[in-house]
Amino acid sequence: MKKKKILRNTVLCSAAALLLIASLTACGNQDDTSSVASEGPAPSSIAEVKYENINPLTGENNLATSAKGQRPIAFMINNNPSARPHWGLCSADVVIEGLVEGGSTRMMWMFSDISYVPKIGSLRSMRHDFVEIADGFDAVLVHWGGSPQAYTSVSTNGVDELDGISYEGSYFFRDQTRNVLIEHTGYTTGEKILDLMDQKDIEIKANSQYTSPFTFGKPDEKRTLTDGTCKQVDVYFSSGGYNHTFTYDESDGLYYNSIEGAPMKDDNGQQMAVTNVIGLYMDVSTIAGDGSGRVDMDLSGGEGFYISNGTYETITWKKGNTPSNPLKFYDKNGNELVLNAGKSWIGLLPENYRANTVIA
Repeated sequence: MKKKKILRNTVLCSAAALLLIASLTACGNQDDTSSVASEGPAPSSIAEVKYENINPLTGENNLATSAKGQRPIAFMINNNPSARPHWGLCSADVVIEGLVEGGSTRMMWMFSDISYVPKIGSLRSMRHDFVEIADGFDAVLVHWGGSPQAYTSVSTNGVDELDGISYEGSYFFRDQTRNVLIEHTGYTTGEKILDLMDQKDIEIKANSQYTSPFTFGKPDEKRTLTDGTCKQVDVYFSSGGYNHTFTYDESDGLYYNSIEGAPMKDDNGQQMAVTNVIGLYMDVSTIAGDGSGRVDMDLSGGEGFYISNGTYETITWKKGNTPSNPLKFYDKNGNELVLNAGKSWIGLLPENYRANTVIA
């Protein structure tokens, strides 16, 4: 495991130092240009807007200074109907959803800053495919239990993780006010997870070599995609009742998520909405000899689609067979896909149901 001491004050001081250096650099040429200042700056000398607080998971310029340079935190989230509405759904920067056993889906929510999130859940067990995706983000994975394959992946690949089984009652809790089965009741808070990371000496600061797997355009610009318009998209996972419809609202440029015809909402009544809807097609197969019918997703790469700003285009994607490899997206010319700044939903969609995707 990658166990190092959290130094929150160090992160803050480092960020402040970087800002100071940037400001000094910006002022460094003032003496050289003072002789022509009265004439006004030449067009080519006008400085571009600097975005100092870019969220690496959304591309938006709204990340708290205290969270700059931190690792993402990923949460394994239950998507059973008994677990809805969720706690913290609309606070997630990225939602990654894929099949598990029985035709149901599980989600992995990713955050660049969890300090402000009061309640996150309901939490469920991890699966090995999600472990590998989290590893590609250098994320700390929060879960409540896991499959044998997932625990093996954590151990083999040295993934930092926090397991509710070990910390129930102190850092992980049960909300039994909904009168549902106990496996649908687990939750935690952003503050508790940060405290537990501190206790376990899990490093919160991102590796100096880490860069976000995503490429974003400027926060104040929206790109129009090339293959046509998309006001609504239906995505299909299985016959098990976990299929989504995303509907575009031109007034705010967001796609609103419904699951099996019902708005997918947070516990506060807010419907989930994202700027980017991304579908990745892949082969999904049952693991041989697994008595629970758990599945394996082929994360090597394939085709998919990207939907944003009322438009769409076909894409390709790649992760490869090395767990620590990041998930990457490419346009039809083979260049890294430029995403519009905003929150994203990423569907890990079965290849054999590709024909069930409807883009309209």
